[in-house]
Amino acid sequence: MGNSDNVRAVECIAQKLKHKLPQLTFVVDPVLGDDGALYVPRELIALYRDVLCPLATLVTPNQFEAELLTNTKITSLDTAKSACDELHRIGVPNVVITSAVLDSASGDHTLHLIGSELCLESGAKHQFAIAFPRLSGYYTGTGDLFAALLLAHYATLAPQFAALGALARACELATATLAGIMQATKLHQESTLVNVASNLPRGSRPNAMVRGFELRIIPSRHLISNPTPSFQSFSI
Repeated sequence: MGNSDNVRAVECIAQKLKHKLPQLTFVVDPVLGDDGALYVPRELIALYRDVLCPLATLVTPNQFEAELLTNTKITSLDTAKSACDELHRIGVPNVVITSAVLDSASGDHTLHLIGSELCLESGAKHQFAIAFPRLSGYYTGTGDLFAALLLAHYATLAPQFAALGALARACELATATLAGIMQATKLHQESTLVNVASNLPRGSRPNAMVRGFELRIIPSRHLISNPTPSFQSFSI
């Protein structure tokens, strides 16, 4: 959000909405940084953690953001679960770490989504993961798209589940759509015949290459309206 005033403005709006609509689903995507680099002033870490996260129904940090919010180095499913538990401790019932590179035989070719849903009344908890292949390239807006998809699916599914389980299913559906759109985007980029160099930092990526990687959302709208899960969640 750029500065503390924006965080406080969102806090005020969220509190008013939750007062009028106690069942409101409020998703916080804590956009702090990625790949070890902060996008925002460091002071926003504590504001997200202490101000916005306790108001959230669901938070969707990436690996780096989850580590910042919980002061937990995520290297395995167990440490990812610990990070989720820390976010539960401050009052977040649903946590999704959207993508994490874990220490494993598969190296960095496989990413993991780690989710955890907690019933605040009973203390019952369901923790799960989804493994999916890393797709090479430079994609902008995948986190925003995933958060929007997850919100839509979770808000629809939650009333249908008497117990835990809605979050895992919502993640399967959102992951299916995002993976399909990213694959369509990769194929489109390849058709432009623009060379793609590896490990280019932000700000040094050629415009023609960046345009080729614009997410193919409209041509892939069938994947949004009718997703077919291709990566299944498993309990951890």
